[in-house]
Amino acid sequence: AQELKAIAFDKTGTLTIGRPVVTDILTFDDLAEKELLVLAGAIESRSEHPLADAIVRRAKELGLSFSQDIKEFEALAGLGVRAKMNEKLYYIGNLRLFQEKGISLDPARDVISRLENEGKTTVLLGSEQGLLGILAVTDELRVETRNAIKALKDSGLKVIMLTGDNEKTAQAIASQAGIDEYLAGLLPDEKVSAINKLKVKYGYVAMVGDGINDAPAMAVSNVGIAMGAAGTDIAIETGDIVLMSDDLSRINYALQLSRRSISNIRQNIAASLLIVVVLIPQFENHLIVPK
Repeated sequence: AQELKAIAFDKTGTLTIGRPVVTDILTFDDLAEKELLVLAGAIESRSEHPLADAIVRRAKELGLSFSQDIKEFEALAGLGVRAKMNEKLYYIGNLRLFQEKGISLDPARDVISRLENEGKTTVLLGSEQGLLGILAVTDELRVETRNAIKALKDSGLKVIMLTGDNEKTAQAIASQAGIDEYLAGLLPDEKVSAINKLKVKYGYVAMVGDGINDAPAMAVSNVGIAMGAAGTDIAIETGDIVLMSDDLSRINYALQLSRRSISNIRQNIAASLLIVVVLIPQFENHLIVPK
């Protein structure tokens, strides 16, 4: 850890609190808001992603229940999920998911752009027939994020944010956190590629994350740092350092501790060698050789 030159952060649940809230609900195809929330909540109740939790929580706050029979549920890493409900296939996830599935977004492009300019994450819900609605979600920065990032930068580290979020949301969060460099719209394997490129560019690189999508990137980094309280089991298992209180300010403390530990080890080795050099000759001079 004392050799690190750069440190990369995941966004959701790492730089941010990881408890996002739904701020906007927009529907298409004559669908009511509550109908959209029931559909989205029923599907997302199977997911462990923080954005899914926000949608389910909002639906429950409105007193909505999910009695639908979900079939063929599948998590699509870095994109969203697909599920069959009432014999109809639904998709819920980010813009990239709908682009890959060839689902038209023409009626909503201006709305999506406006929401992203506000620094919000858009979660789209649709079927193979078209887009049904948009849920805008936002997540606050952790209280200590700005100071933690500043401390790391002041110590000479390059700080980078890696996120699966869209470009505009990533830019807004990076600006709030005081991060100069970020990469947006990344899938889990693309985060791995990003870490490998950062290692070539900077040398030793750390990756800080909390979720399943972060674990592969943490594994290929020189030092993986996991959020211990909010993190998933696989992220914690992968991490070389685990922040049990999820306090980002402890990262700089851990790195300083590493530097001090290495410094102490070197001093102890030097002192040991010096003792050998000084005392052994004196000991030999006082040896009594028996006749």
